[in-house]
Amino acid sequence: MVVDAGDKAAEAEGVGARSEALEHGDGPRADDGQRAELPVLDAYGLSFGYGSERVWDQVDLALYAGEIGYLTGPNGAGKTTLLKCLAGWMSPRSGQIDVLGERFTGRSRAIRRQIAFVADVPAFYEDLTAREHIDFVLRANRAEREIADRAERMLEAFGIAGFCSAYPSAFSRGMRQKLALVIALMMKPKLVLMDEPTGPLDPDARVLLGKLVQEAARDGAAVLLSCHHELPGVAPDVVYDLRDGRLREVGAHDSVVAGGASGPGTHDAGPVELGAGPDGCDGEPGTRDAGPCPGGVAGPCATAVGDGGSHA
Repeated sequence: MVVDAGDKAAEAEGVGARSEALEHGDGPRADDGQRAELPVLDAYGLSFGYGSERVWDQVDLALYAGEIGYLTGPNGAGKTTLLKCLAGWMSPRSGQIDVLGERFTGRSRAIRRQIAFVADVPAFYEDLTAREHIDFVLRANRAEREIADRAERMLEAFGIAGFCSAYPSAFSRGMRQKLALVIALMMKPKLVLMDEPTGPLDPDARVLLGKLVQEAARDGAAVLLSCHHELPGVAPDVVYDLRDGRLREVGAHDSVVAGGASGPGTHDAGPVELGAGPDGCDGEPGTRDAGPCPGGVAGPCATAVGDGGSHA
């Protein structure tokens, strides 16, 4: 990656301004100065572009443990690109990303283990069945039996447990999305990033996802998801809107995607009954010849499901 002098100057200016703001008790959120803990995710001064064309500039955002954030904005605003930068899949031109108090560039295995990212188009290994994908991630992360049992309950709740001997390439879009969500959430990561996670899901699965997001927040995770529609029963603690190359925080009560929940910070739905989810699924799997899914899934030190491509 080539960084020009302008980008270096912007990065220095952004990081310097961030340091000064922290010294004065200010941050990307108005109440940051009142908090004793560090954010799970803290990004500041981020800029990104292709060639001479900038996608967005001076992006600042923060999420704390237990918070749910929505990322909104029009198509093509750069939401997917921003999420991939936060997940370590792409590198911003300038700025800094801190995860759990440490600078994150995508290389730290210890930090990557704490991040789950579900891209807008989940992709899987062509030669592994759904069951083998689950087992691979469990073994790679040396997961305890409790996590394996949790994965089974999630598969049952999403209605795809009976199809895990098939290849994901034979699944419908909704079934692939459900599998991706199980892989991402079963490890109980500290930072959850999701790009349009509800798109292909049926109504029951959307409700279940809302409950799982609430559960993740209650367990101390920070959750950021891009969306054009509300997640059933979930109101965000913070909404970031990306448009015209700038990111701004908007009031959660003003968000057009948060109208379905009872109010900001709605995380009190109680424990998720994973065994009581929808019984069916949204399509019968076909055969292995349904075609390959490009890309990879779940490196040994991360839980990431997606195409790995570059989309604005």
